[in-house]
Amino acid sequence: MTTRNHHTQCSLYMPSTPLNVLVSCAYALQRQKEAEIFSPPYLEQAELWLIDQKNVATNPYLFALLAWESSPFQSIKIFSGVCSGKKKLAERRQNFAQIKKGLTRFTPQQVMVGSDRRVEFQFTLAHLKSLGTPAKGVYLDDGLYSYMGRKSSCLSDGVNAILKKMTYGFWWQEPRVVGASNWIQEAWLFAPEQAVPQLQQKKCDTLEPQWFRTPEILALSQRVAHELAFDATVLEALDVMLLIPHPANVQKMVGYQARLQAVIRQLCHQGKRVGVKYHPRAPSEDYLLLASQGAVDIIPAALAFEFCLPSLASECKVIGDVGTALLTTKWLRPDLSVYAVLDESDAFQKPFVSLNKRLDISVIQQIEDIVE
Repeated sequence: MTTRNHHTQCSLYMPSTPLNVLVSCAYALQRQKEAEIFSPPYLEQAELWLIDQKNVATNPYLFALLAWESSPFQSIKIFSGVCSGKKKLAERRQNFAQIKKGLTRFTPQQVMVGSDRRVEFQFTLAHLKSLGTPAKGVYLDDGLYSYMGRKSSCLSDGVNAILKKMTYGFWWQEPRVVGASNWIQEAWLFAPEQAVPQLQQKKCDTLEPQWFRTPEILALSQRVAHELAFDATVLEALDVMLLIPHPANVQKMVGYQARLQAVIRQLCHQGKRVGVKYHPRAPSEDYLLLASQGAVDIIPAALAFEFCLPSLASECKVIGDVGTALLTTKWLRPDLSVYAVLDESDAFQKPFVSLNKRLDISVIQQIEDIVE
């Protein structure tokens, strides 16, 4: 068991998404640097446990973390989240056993997570409490839900809470707002003043953009790209980066493919270098046939856009729609020009229009408006 004293602070990071991984790494590096300059200096011991992972055998983020020379983590583990139905319960119980085993060797004083709705996170805090070594729960910003909240139902959430309490234990809590459960005492956010009220009731601090523009984070981003067989240096020459919506949303947009192809042709005619980043759920590498229209780089769909940001030139324009990617672009790279293509007359998109404007993201009505 890790010895606790005033010279040592132990932190456990439990990311589940690529954005969670990036924020965890930047935050952990910052804590490590602060530990070194603190008077007197102290030792910051950190571990990262990737939870709820659909890909365990060939996870590019795991491999990148393991090969990262600047890693602030003494140990890195991965926990599967592949199963469904009845098999899911057995999988989670197996994860719980591994978590218990890990906590006999490493006893954190705080546990960081991108979503307190993750069962593994709540189990970890509950188990530490049962051992008499309670830890502080810390929410690290996961983007959209921190500022839009999530639709909840008292009935469905109540039923789900009862079922999970009966299945896993009475320690389970059903947070209606991500990051706002009683397991969380502290929240680190990109824009605390814009967060939903439930998060603002926590002890809030700010994630600083400069933490994500360090040589260490750039090296990690390049390592992730390398694991996906992509040369991230090509991003440095892009003039325009297009973020393609979820395939389901693309299908709802009449004539979207033809309009997007026409815009790319126009941009290329103007001498612009255009990059395209498809949504991770894209059915194939370039299913909208944009490379044939002149797009010079098709970024792997599996590469989270946040890991592209360190390599983009400050003159690059980033265009997207609904989602977290534009928000993180604005926060992590405030020097970039960011545009959200949103229809204010659409009931679904209207709340996002308001959010993007509050966060100083330019809102345009149609994709053609990006052509000068």
